[in-house]
Amino acid sequence: MTTPAAPQRHKVLIVDDDPGMVHLLARTLLDFAQLHFAVRGDDALAKLAQHKPDLLVVDAELPDLDGYAVIERMRENRELDHTSVVMVTSHNDASHRQRAFAAGVLDFFTKPIDRDLIRMRVQQILSGEGMELIELDDRPLPERRAAAPAVAPRPAPPAAARGDQPDFEPTMINWPTESPTARAQAAAEAAQAEPATPTAPAAPAAAADAAPPIDVHAVTSELFERMSAILSQAEVLRERLPADAGADEVYPIQRIQEECAEVIQLLVTISGEG
Repeated sequence: MTTPAAPQRHKVLIVDDDPGMVHLLARTLLDFAQLHFAVRGDDALAKLAQHKPDLLVVDAELPDLDGYAVIERMRENRELDHTSVVMVTSHNDASHRQRAFAAGVLDFFTKPIDRDLIRMRVQQILSGEGMELIELDDRPLPERRAAAPAVAPRPAPPAAARGDQPDFEPTMINWPTESPTARAQAAAEAAQAEPATPTAPAAPAAAADAAPPIDVHAVTSELFERMSAILSQAEVLRERLPADAGADEVYPIQRIQEECAEVIQLLVTISGEG
């Protein structure tokens, strides 16, 4: 019987230069979507063309192109007509909202975000309910995937049950009855002919001595924090550059940010598989 293929996960591109927000959005959405990341507008356009995501979650303010320019440029690519957009910004005034909805944004979230609300809204959009008002949807939120419980190692079976003892026929000794001397001589001859009993292999180390299992989610969460710190320092270096800095001065910092975003993407993938 042919096993049906697993449903393909929706792709979401998160574009934000705030490492804390990248971390928060990643932890909120990673269990039901395939995530990609960008920290700048030009990098976002390249990732859009490469991955053709189902949803773009974009900050209104980015170091180069702003979120509105990214949306406008994205709409010029006919292969991205299916890509929906959610905007996340620190601005809550009416002018930003009007501009966002005029650009075709389906929803508008202000920082600090409500994780449960944005999670529910993203799920609605990815499931084809993007135009439905969220207040009308009273379905319970899906439960977060729990970590698999630790399974205690099974004790090793005894050596005899494993069948690792060599097969041999024991030597049968016919004890003579003529005299004690003859009996002792026969016993000595039998001992020389009988093969030595092999020593049983050492029992495996006790479970208490075994290395503890690695908590993948704890490790990736710590690495998220480290990458966030690197992104923050890279932005500080960028802000310290003079206004007339050349491309050779900007490029190394930009590469640090882009590589950090790629590492975050790998961490999200690992977290989803852990």
